[in-house]
Amino acid sequence: MYWTQKHVLVCTSSHCSQKGGMDVVGRLRLDIVRKGLDTQIHVNNCGTIDLCDVGPNMVVYPDNIIYGGVTVKDLPEIVEHLKGGPVVERLLVGPGSPKEDARKAFYAEFVTLETPLSVDEVTAMAADRQLDDTFISEQLRRGFMAKKPDEDGIERVNATKKARIRYGV
Repeated sequence: MYWTQKHVLVCTSSHCSQKGGMDVVGRLRLDIVRKGLDTQIHVNNCGTIDLCDVGPNMVVYPDNIIYGGVTVKDLPEIVEHLKGGPVVERLLVGPGSPKEDARKAFYAEFVTLETPLSVDEVTAMAADRQLDDTFISEQLRRGFMAKKPDEDGIERVNATKKARIRYGV
């Protein structure tokens, strides 16, 4: 890698790819080259950013910014940011962002419950915070939650140590 002013990593891991991550990184690279910005901005694809439920995700260094749910339609605004323009606030994911606050509130409540919840109960609790089914499946897949059948064979969900540490609850 040569030295540039900004380095952009776009997740192209399986879940982000399924949501258009490869289209985003390909189009962003093309836009950067067409605008003559490729000596200032380096674009790479990468593995998971660990926010699969809100992907495709993009990290911008040295700005310390993560964009989530990025589509090709968002790229003109993102390119403007990369050129020194304003941050695209509606796509931000990070401490204090609405998406991250919803996750943290979910886990803050989840860990206080006396007994593990059924998958349906966890899904309903997530829906109360505008977190969809994808959130639950991705949290299970990434190890933030674990499923285990109870004595009646009903699958119950627990928050894992990884979730407690990640969300500080």
